[in-house]
Amino acid sequence: MLHNRVLGDPSGRPVLFLHPGNAAGLAWADTVARIPGVAAHCPDLPGFGESREIPLEDYGKSADALAHLMREGGVPTPIPVVGYSMGAYTGMMLTLRHPDLVSAALLNGFQVGPLKGAWWLIPFMYLISPVMTTRFMRVRSFRALGIGESGSWAPGPESPCDVPTLRRVGALAARFDVRDRLPGLERPVTALAGDREMPDIRESVARIARDVPDARGLLAPGGHGWPAVELDLFAETVSAWLDERPLPAALKPA
Repeated sequence: MLHNRVLGDPSGRPVLFLHPGNAAGLAWADTVARIPGVAAHCPDLPGFGESREIPLEDYGKSADALAHLMREGGVPTPIPVVGYSMGAYTGMMLTLRHPDLVSAALLNGFQVGPLKGAWWLIPFMYLISPVMTTRFMRVRSFRALGIGESGSWAPGPESPCDVPTLRRVGALAARFDVRDRLPGLERPVTALAGDREMPDIRESVARIARDVPDARGLLAPGGHGWPAVELDLFAETVSAWLDERPLPAALKPA
């Protein structure tokens, strides 16, 4: 079973937080600290952190592993799901494959069809993955996203995953394709991206808003790292979404 931890208020409203690649569930600590009254279930996804021994095969099987955790590991359901990057791909598959476990999903930083240029992106990511697991390069790559060396999002001394897992993350993301399944989504979806994100991701946010029956798509100021950089804005976005209040004015329709 996936390793799970609960951050925040154990008696609060349950919310499932799914982390991005090159991180683990504890990365959410600074975000959760800004959202009062939530019991944040922050599992380590397959191949990462304390779940390293569970192989990452594809995002559908990661969603199935989450479903097993939710059904057998004491996670209250149906539950609102927050996903970022790799966690958003996984959250989308969880919503598609196990809609009975999800009340609504807020997903940031992913695309719904294969990335343009995947033919060269996948070999490139394969080649650079060995250095991207070193702390030196993780610090540099996080710094490029605007993430500093302190706080829960900062890269730790050890890589949260091994090289084959990081390679798999990139290849799965580049080939991800749920375009034909969007109209069949049974739960409300809020899709987010930074306004300086890759075009494929920004276009996917607009497509979700158009093609999913109960969905909206919004752009936030920043790039792929905005949830870890603009902590107050992302926390207020999650808080308002949970309470069904208007989302922050800084978010604009895609």
